[in-house]
Amino acid sequence: MTDSIKLLDPHNVKVIDEGIDTVNITIGRNRYFNVTPRRPFPLSHPEVIIFYDQDENEIGVIADYRKLDRESRKKLEKVLNTIYYIPLIKRIEKIEQKEKKYVWTIVLEKVGKTEIETWSKCVKIMPDGKIFVKDVNGQIFTVEISKLDQKSRTFLGTMT
Repeated sequence: MTDSIKLLDPHNVKVIDEGIDTVNITIGRNRYFNVTPRRPFPLSHPEVIIFYDQDENEIGVIADYRKLDRESRKKLEKVLNTIYYIPLIKRIEKIEQKEKKYVWTIVLEKVGKTEIETWSKCVKIMPDGKIFVKDVNGQIFTVEISKLDQKSRTFLGTMT
């Protein structure tokens, strides 16, 4: 027996309520509660959403959640923004090497000034131009290089 993907028609899916990291949905006449929406890895197609029930069983896949009705899309995006929140580095003030690690003094959007520790190969440039930084604890940060000042760009360039 082979597992098959259950593609859901976004016109038949309604998000009726949202929690912090789950949604309640209807698919046709069926209701599902405490459903976890997930994006498949890698995140190269963030419009694809897989719904899982409370027991981690796959309910189905929406190929493009942006085709949901406006209210459903809004509720789902609120939950996805919580689940997939990636802090944005607004400025890099300095990077210092301490032993085998690098200590970054950075300014994060919504957080302010903080420090993170990384290894030397911590910056990943994606094919779509997005830049990610991974610290020693596995926390991911994102960078919008076009919005960085020249000093921050220079520091970032030393870590790629």
